[in-house]
Amino acid sequence: MKTLTEQGSGIRVAGGVILHVSDLPAMTAWYGDVLGIPVGETDPERPFYEFDMDNGVNLMLDDHRNVPGRPHPFCMFKTPDIRRSYEWAQRSGIPIELDIRHVHEGLDFFHIRDSENNVLMIVQSDWKNPNPIRPYRNDLPIRNRIQSIVVPVDDLKRATEWYARLLGHAIKPERQDGGPIYWFELENGTHILLDDNRHHREWEKYPTFMLNAPRIEEAYRFMKEKNVRILHEIEFDHHFFAADPEGNAMIVCM
Repeated sequence: MKTLTEQGSGIRVAGGVILHVSDLPAMTAWYGDVLGIPVGETDPERPFYEFDMDNGVNLMLDDHRNVPGRPHPFCMFKTPDIRRSYEWAQRSGIPIELDIRHVHEGLDFFHIRDSENNVLMIVQSDWKNPNPIRPYRNDLPIRNRIQSIVVPVDDLKRATEWYARLLGHAIKPERQDGGPIYWFELENGTHILLDDNRHHREWEKYPTFMLNAPRIEEAYRFMKEKNVRILHEIEFDHHFFAADPEGNAMIVCM
């Protein structure tokens, strides 16, 4: 069997999307309403709230009160061996934004920067929620599933090569058609979608995640009824863009 070092970074799956928020209780209530997931009171001593999404790629809201002024990661990747992934990043010349932090037994993480100056969290965690909170209905137009983590990039070719190396994927020439996107399928079913955002550079914040909606027209009406701000109308009968109350953009896609 190959060692983790021989396999590269050892990173094969996504852990979740991290949204920086200012008002954690209000944003927790807002996403709970949109996703149809019951939420309790947020712990005033806890700077984050995590929604249990399908396939283990979760949505975390974080006010980052404990790390003021530090660049915030927008997504996390999982590794089975934090030390070897850290050493691989060092050998590969990848900037380490935050050294390994040992939170408690079974939970460690560190931060790196990608080729586009985005901060990523690399996590090793043995914990699984034995009682995940699921939507109170299974017929809502927007599913509790992160379909893609969307990575804002400036240079699509450079970013494609960087993420191919991180994830241990071969680049598929048929997807390199000049942009604006390139995507990688990860083992747990969520895609990493690189987007150069050439079509929406006027937005304050670029989308960093995509929610799944099997019936796009119904999902659009659902969001309009909840007075969600629509950034871009339905395109190609396939997707639209919306924003939460703090301006974080998202894609809702079939």
